[in-house]
Amino acid sequence: MVFMRSCISCLRYALVIILLSSTFPSVKSAAAEAELQCPPCPSESAPVNFAYLITVHDDRTLTDALPLLNAVSSKNNIVLVHVDGKYPKAYYEQSELYKVVQGCECGARVVHGGRKCEWGTWSMNEPVIWAMDVLTHEAKFKGKFDKFITLSGDSLPTLTNSAMASLFAEHLMKYNILTSFWSETGLRPTRYNEYPKEWHKRNAYRHPIGVAYKEYETGNKVMKRVDVYFGSQWMILNPDLVEYFAVSLRDRDSFASALKRAYIEQKRVVTDETFFPTLVMNEERFKGTVPTAERGEGVCEELEWLKSARYERMDEHAPSPKGVLPDKQRIKAIEGIEPRVWGPYFLGIYDLSDIKESGALFIRKVSLAVEPNLYNIFPKGSREEVENLPNISWHNEIDFVISDRPTL
Repeated sequence: MVFMRSCISCLRYALVIILLSSTFPSVKSAAAEAELQCPPCPSESAPVNFAYLITVHDDRTLTDALPLLNAVSSKNNIVLVHVDGKYPKAYYEQSELYKVVQGCECGARVVHGGRKCEWGTWSMNEPVIWAMDVLTHEAKFKGKFDKFITLSGDSLPTLTNSAMASLFAEHLMKYNILTSFWSETGLRPTRYNEYPKEWHKRNAYRHPIGVAYKEYETGNKVMKRVDVYFGSQWMILNPDLVEYFAVSLRDRDSFASALKRAYIEQKRVVTDETFFPTLVMNEERFKGTVPTAERGEGVCEELEWLKSARYERMDEHAPSPKGVLPDKQRIKAIEGIEPRVWGPYFLGIYDLSDIKESGALFIRKVSLAVEPNLYNIFPKGSREEVENLPNISWHNEIDFVISDRPTL
């Protein structure tokens, strides 16, 4: 695999790597000669260098990844982009994102890979593991970042790069964050038996998982029964934890590799939400780096407003883009909670109040096709600017009636 350096004067360490496994012939876009909308490449220095992984899997996320790339581009940052191997290379080469990474001074050459992600299978972890491996074993990246952040293509930061870097430098450098807004235990991953007995996450797996491996410190063979923890595939990690994952997964005898084999052999689902949190919460040297704030609490005394790293909305019935209405209850509601189909769902202006209340540093499920106004609002230059946004919500003392579920 060959990596090309981006323009040193503009983006010293930033690199956009596109991974594809398709072998379609290259197709030149009819719009290739159009004026490029390149990332702004801000040149200001920042106290923290971020390494981002952006994952893209279809037309929509390919389109939405471009404003996200604009938002996180900086001379101090590394940006890795993974395009799902199922997405045709010919289509990618007709996209605006392709033109930007090929033709702008902040872009880089395309590198082909072979990762096809299938929901609920181990393959969902592979883009993240690939990025960790690159950051750990490629000399030009090792030691060049302070935080590793994973994002879907349809995400946006709520703060600018300089504001985000200052926030991390002052308060968040010691933390590894592995949850999103809907974690039952807030910023701490949720152990399977902390869910109500009726919920599917409590009963999804046989618990605990038995794994056999060699201890990192002693090399002794160990048999361990591992509790499963739920968090998120969208994480904010320190370099030493990134290196631990990358090095351990190259070692067949390690705890991480043994847990991986158990996931694959036992055909466990939702591995992208459980594998990394489960590893961290079962490793004493990293368990203490996870925030202990419970649901509704701020990450620390100085940041009482930061109750979640990412905000998603997951609480309503909604038709698919093709007009198909959901009819499957994915999560069994506990007593006192109305049954509903689970999300996540696209965010809009009416989510501003909840975004503010969560304190989220990133929002997920935003789309130019669904609500372009959010791209005019975020990112902001400070938390104060976020707090000054209007409190627009779905329940602003408005009288409304929810109709019966329509039929097609």
